[in-house]
Amino acid sequence: MPNNIDKLAFYSPSSKYKVISNTNVNKLLAKTLVDLGIDTITIHGSRHTHASILLYKKVSVNYVSERLGHKNVETTWTTYSHILKEMRAQDEKQTPKILDSMIG
Repeated sequence: MPNNIDKLAFYSPSSKYKVISNTNVNKLLAKTLVDLGIDTITIHGSRHTHASILLYKKVSVNYVSERLGHKNVETTWTTYSHILKEMRAQDEKQTPKILDSMIG
């Protein structure tokens, strides 16, 4: 697409903002997933999955917040608090092991 200078994933030259609407993205995504025999998910659902995977892989919440375009990190903390609590519990279990391994 020669006019897609921003390399948008959902580019539409006829759109005022050059992007496909959320509704049309979800329709296109649903059709593609059905064609591939994959369970459907919305674009927002895939965004949530993407963020959740990053957090589970211990990517910093600050980076995830920036990546999602949240106004502030508190939005990310609130939205993903269930994951962050799980990660904290894992950190609590891991901390004594790390400190013990430093001793000997």
